[in-house]
Amino acid sequence: MNLWLRLVGWLVLLSGPMLLASELAPSLRSENLPPIVIFLVLISSFLPIGIAYRAASGTALQGAIVWTVLAITLAMISQVMALTEPVSTGRPITGQWAYLATLASFAAAISILNARRPGSGAWAILMGILVLVFLIPWLEGGGLARADRGWDRLRLSAPWTIFYGLLFIAGVTNFLPTRYCGAILIFGAGLAAMFVGLTRTDFSRGARGMIWEFVPWSLGASIWLGWLSGRRTHSNSSLERLWIWFRDHWGVVWGLRVMERFNRTAELTDWPIRLAWHGVTKADGMTPAMPSDIPESAVETLSALLRRFATVERLNDVAGGPCPDPASV
Repeated sequence: MNLWLRLVGWLVLLSGPMLLASELAPSLRSENLPPIVIFLVLISSFLPIGIAYRAASGTALQGAIVWTVLAITLAMISQVMALTEPVSTGRPITGQWAYLATLASFAAAISILNARRPGSGAWAILMGILVLVFLIPWLEGGGLARADRGWDRLRLSAPWTIFYGLLFIAGVTNFLPTRYCGAILIFGAGLAAMFVGLTRTDFSRGARGMIWEFVPWSLGASIWLGWLSGRRTHSNSSLERLWIWFRDHWGVVWGLRVMERFNRTAELTDWPIRLAWHGVTKADGMTPAMPSDIPESAVETLSALLRRFATVERLNDVAGGPCPDPASV
């Protein structure tokens, strides 16, 4: 089963260059081929998303996955609309649905910045407000369903462009130094393309129409690449497995904070190890630590720090063995 899923994932990633070639080569160009292929890419991405949702059981990450499902659904609608709009029009209604998918994608990425308990419920409400706020410039345009005036809604100006840029930086850079670097780069390329489509209104309609196709494709492709990159890492110790799992799924913002608190405890208790971004090292920060160097209480301490993000049962599963209940630490 995994072999077939990986084959599908690589076919999804190869679909991007194939679609680009069809756009650039007149003999291969077909008006409805890109929307159909991208729709299939998006609907296939529900497979890795379903796997990710089950894997996120016992953590505070499931809210971000729900936002991702909404983004995929909106992106699929955009490609259905593309089949009803000629390429020569630039497909403005398609662009509007792609914009809504982008907002849901932003909510998914930013949700991880507070994926902890308690507090995830209030943050989910805040993400809903974020989406509503970004609907203001969209609603200011005229012609919700009229293709001839649909372009009024596909523009973004200051201060919305600044706000967009800040969300882009927060959502993308959080995962750049993790195993999901490739996936987040493709995802970020889609967000950047949408920004260009919304701000460069002097572009030809054909060029902007291609952007509304690239944004949904980048969403589906990033999900598949993320799944392909998310295999369990081979670590020497339970402590390192826990740390790398947390670092990769919560990103830089929480990873650096947890690492700093753990290393402060390690220094106060004179442990011979420290947490580094790439794994567990000896106190010199340079030499990789061996399992024999790691005190038993180190796993207890990291488990206690991660209790706000995942249940003890989930931490046990990641560590490959029982982690003490943080209440007993």
